[in-house]
Amino acid sequence: LGLAELRRAAAREPLLRDVHLPDVQVMAARSAAGARAGFFLAAQGGHNDESHNHNDVGNFVVYHNGLPVLVDAGAALYTAATFSSRRYDLWNNQSAYHNAPTINGVMQRDGRAFAARDVAYAADDREAAFTLEMAGAYPPEAAVQSWRRRVALRRGRDVTLTDAYRLAAVKAPQALHFLTPLPPEEAAPGRVRLVRAEDGRRFDLVYDARRFAPSVERIALTDSRMRGSWGEQLFRVTLTERAARASGRSEVRIEEAR
Repeated sequence: LGLAELRRAAAREPLLRDVHLPDVQVMAARSAAGARAGFFLAAQGGHNDESHNHNDVGNFVVYHNGLPVLVDAGAALYTAATFSSRRYDLWNNQSAYHNAPTINGVMQRDGRAFAARDVAYAADDREAAFTLEMAGAYPPEAAVQSWRRRVALRRGRDVTLTDAYRLAAVKAPQALHFLTPLPPEEAAPGRVRLVRAEDGRRFDLVYDARRFAPSVERIALTDSRMRGSWGEQLFRVTLTERAARASGRSEVRIEEAR
């Protein structure tokens, strides 16, 4: 298709307000039907033996006005390593480089057994919410009894992520990861700001600064497929608990900065 045809096709997109695909445990929601304005959320449960799998149970993405805020890096150009025993040595296939937690210092494991449980979805005029139990996506060494994640689009407001967990043993502080193409900076304690060059809009990751310490990793993109999507770089924002604990509950909001 040429550019004009692509633009016409985009104009015909249905832009549904709410989508739920229970068989594959995927949801998507926007602030209003037929409009790109405002926040868009998509989230997934599933398992870690899906076609062309990445270890990404509980991953989610956030867009605003049709442009990315939090993303999935996606696939790189396929090589021999992609289809070998080294597949999960590739960073973009690992759960720590998705919008997912690292539990007791341990990432998700690949395989059909590593899956979401108790997946629930609900949507109304106020919000669309997706809830799942993520503990089953992690191997025994993570010592996680429960990791309950809820991600919700609050229409006309923000996207809110809530994680509640319980561990059988405490080995390391828990870490929440967020992947973004937008350069991050600490705007204030408890706020990491993401600035989008295309339209000058700013977004904040809002968290409890008493509980979490933020860090930022720049990921230089050398793969042509990824560069075609994101440019020269992505960033990983990690919120690491200041003190390891056996149980806890946290909330992170993604909101437009005022």
